[in-house]
Amino acid sequence: MSFISTIDLQFDTYLFGIRTPFFISLFNSISLFGEYLFIIVLTALIGTLLWRFAAHRAYAAGLVTAVVGAGVSGTLLKLLIARARPSGLLPAIAETSYSFPSMHATLAMTFYGFTAYVLCTLYPAQRRSLLAAAVLIISAIGFSRLYLGVHFPSDVLAGYLLGGAWIFIGIRARAFFSRP
Repeated sequence: MSFISTIDLQFDTYLFGIRTPFFISLFNSISLFGEYLFIIVLTALIGTLLWRFAAHRAYAAGLVTAVVGAGVSGTLLKLLIARARPSGLLPAIAETSYSFPSMHATLAMTFYGFTAYVLCTLYPAQRRSLLAAAVLIISAIGFSRLYLGVHFPSDVLAGYLLGGAWIFIGIRARAFFSRP
């Protein structure tokens, strides 16, 4: 067993031991904020709002590029790697797709991270508060997937890395579409 697999299983076992009905319900609700459909709807709403203002259209293009790219690449990675979800202990909810990378973590990092980038650029005086809120939301969504027993820590970390890469690509896309 690899070092990463050992840590994944130990962490999964620890969280199983502290699961309660209250926290299962709480983290299941938090997990909804990283659902694919929820993120797509938010992306469409925020993208449309940004597109309505000519000065912010490049942000809309960057956001859509990042979220769609993250969704497609994350889905392809799941199919290519085909890692089974944690099965040693009972998950709190049922999931049927592959585990690696966590799409909730990928999409949460991409959407909330890019949205924080946009807001920090537009409202630099609130940068610290905006970044803190984004980190809190992204972390809570990732942790919810661990607590619910549907992902290993390495799945969530990989999702964060993939999402971070797509934020960078989205920022580059915004710069490209900002050119006169």
